[in-house]
Amino acid sequence: MLDNCVNTTERFLTSLNIEYTKKYLKDCVLSHPDHPSLLSIFDTLKKYRIDTLAVKIDLDKLKDMPMPCVVQVEENNQHMFFVLQNISNKNVSYYGHGDKRIDIDLKDFSKQWTGVCLLVETNENSKEKDIEKKLFTRDLQNVLMSSIILLILVWGIFNFTASEVFNNVPLHLFYTIACILLKIIGLIVGVFLLWFEVDQYNPTLQNFCTGGAGSKINCNAVLNSKQAKLLNGTLSLSLLVFSYFFGSLACLMISGFSLNVLSILGWLSFISLPIIPISIYCQAVVIKQWCKFCIIIQAVLLAEIGVSFFSDFYKNTIGYETIPLLLALLLIPMLGWKLLRPLLEQEKEVNVHKRGLKKIKHNPDVLEGLLVKSRKIKTSTEGLGISLTNAEAKYHVIKVCNPYCGPCAKAHPALEDLVNAGKINLQILFTARSGEDRMRKPVSHFLAIDEKGDSPKTQQALDDWYLADQKDYEVFAKKYPMNGELKQQSKKIESMRAWCDAEHITHTPTIFINGHELPKEYSVEDLREVL
Repeated sequence: MLDNCVNTTERFLTSLNIEYTKKYLKDCVLSHPDHPSLLSIFDTLKKYRIDTLAVKIDLDKLKDMPMPCVVQVEENNQHMFFVLQNISNKNVSYYGHGDKRIDIDLKDFSKQWTGVCLLVETNENSKEKDIEKKLFTRDLQNVLMSSIILLILVWGIFNFTASEVFNNVPLHLFYTIACILLKIIGLIVGVFLLWFEVDQYNPTLQNFCTGGAGSKINCNAVLNSKQAKLLNGTLSLSLLVFSYFFGSLACLMISGFSLNVLSILGWLSFISLPIIPISIYCQAVVIKQWCKFCIIIQAVLLAEIGVSFFSDFYKNTIGYETIPLLLALLLIPMLGWKLLRPLLEQEKEVNVHKRGLKKIKHNPDVLEGLLVKSRKIKTSTEGLGISLTNAEAKYHVIKVCNPYCGPCAKAHPALEDLVNAGKINLQILFTARSGEDRMRKPVSHFLAIDEKGDSPKTQQALDDWYLADQKDYEVFAKKYPMNGELKQQSKKIESMRAWCDAEHITHTPTIFINGHELPKEYSVEDLREVL
């Protein structure tokens, strides 16, 4: 079913003209520990670098607020969220559960509204993370898919214009085109039927598959009935429909629209005749519900029978040598779907489990409970390394790292963002040794820069080192020149090394939060969400 928080966030980003990908957005909203809530929308918008402010105000003040905004309403004793587009002295325009804009009277809206709204302000940096790369990948896939379809279409047109049917009686040409169009319609419906099998609660499918109150249109009831399952449920009517239209259309195109193949397909359409009354009986009498997809397929099959009969295609010589190819093309989709469907369902199941896992991991109470059980620091870190502090930070994070460590470099941006957001104090310790150790030079430089007491400059130096593609100490040293200060850092390096030995630090980065080691189930990137 369509999730209100997801739908509201999608509609809101669209109203703000911010590009997004549905998968990333759904993961952010559905994996939030407090989903469904306004906080799940609030925190998701923050990931798009959108400034947000949740307020509770009177109706008179709402008119002066910047639009669009998210409002909280109460429906059936539940809190829901709508995207408010416009408000005047008499009317309110908003997007509710779908993509349709709704206009209602201001008094009616005031009865639903709880007084809570979410205000936003975008800037030039407001966008989804790596959106350019994601959009390029999506566009490339669309181009490839369109190119494949176009090439098959061009190949089919060349085959068709060179076929004996095209150069035959004009009436035969008309019936052949009609046959091809019916096969394409049936194939498209078959694709939707297979889509229904793996994602029957998709809003697009549900909008088509269900009627209004009191309606007998219900694709779910028909397609999920035992009458729609064959061979103990291992074969479905949906798959048979797709296989029939795919195999017959493919065989027709491969054969160059041969009259012999048209003859076989004509007889095949006659064989399918009993399916129509059986399907109607099952829907009308047994299930007492109707499926729009099934009705379309019945109409297509009936039209195919009519085309085969009036065109006299079935009177042509049957090309028996083509029958094995036709049977193979009918069976290929069945085998392919049996292999593909588990992968599609597995991906869907994995996404559900991943979101559920994130929802648990990103709960601060869960992290704090695990931290209490993890290894605790026994030796004081006071006065060691580099400290970046915030007056109101709730968490004290210690990062033990190596200046040449790749994972340490990847962890740096996440921890720095948390520092800049005021959520953590960060203390950075290094595993370098005094003497000729390779790590000593850059670590001495970091400590010398920090010794000057210029915190922004220290952060910039760490950025320049860790965010660089190649760690070149000579280039770094020229950017931050020193006059003898490096030699004064040996004692600090020895103290950090002694602490690392005392705490048995075996790998970098090692992260401690409020004196306890970060559980192995968490990555540094997870801290962006949970802290």
